Amino acid sequence: MTIPEGARRRYASPVREERARRTRAHVVATAGKLFAARGYAGTSMRQIAAAAGVSLETVTQTGRKPQLLLAAFRDGFAGDPDALNLDAVAGPAGPADLPPVVSRVAAGLRGSLPIWRAFTTAAAADAEVAAVRAELAVVRRADIAARLVASGMADGGEIGRLADAIGLLMSHEAYDHLTAVCGWTHEEYVAWAAKAVPAQLTLDWR
Repeated sequence: MTIPEGARRRYASPVREERARRTRAHVVATAGKLFAARGYAGTSMRQIAAAAGVSLETVTQTGRKPQLLLAAFRDGFAGDPDALNLDAVAGPAGPADLPPVVSRVAAGLRGSLPIWRAFTTAAAADAEVAAVRAELAVVRRADIAARLVASGMADGGEIGRLADAIGLLMSHEAYDHLTAVCGWTHEEYVAWAAKAVPAQLTLDWR
């Protein structure tokens, strides 16, 4: 007897779902390493599959190449390829405890710096990656602004420019320049940022 499509029961297998989650995480991590080492243009989906020890179909099911790049960046920054905002690295928004938050974000900057360099280079040559990077910047700006309001550090007035300033201080570009170009240690960057971020709150951003 044929069972009507609407009557078919769907079985959820925790074991299968966990296996799929681990496979996806492995593919994303492998892609991140290749993007960081070879660059976005120098890394193909077949190379990712070979390095991960999986089929090309498994890689394509994980996502298209720009999506893999974004997932690899999120994984490096927040330890979660599906992280959508700063909560994953900084904790939920609330009463501010700036030093620990700055320290956690700085750790994310350091962990994702190689993939961010690949992201930036790719965005200059690939319109689709550039669009993903631009959207990421918009989301991050809104996220910083929302956290400032939620923590009581600022109201909703001219918060956009304040969020921009803090975003710049706690950006990959600033971290890369100060540590790689100027020779600062990671700890020196954290100490500076912990002072520079609250200093922005004393300025008139109207």
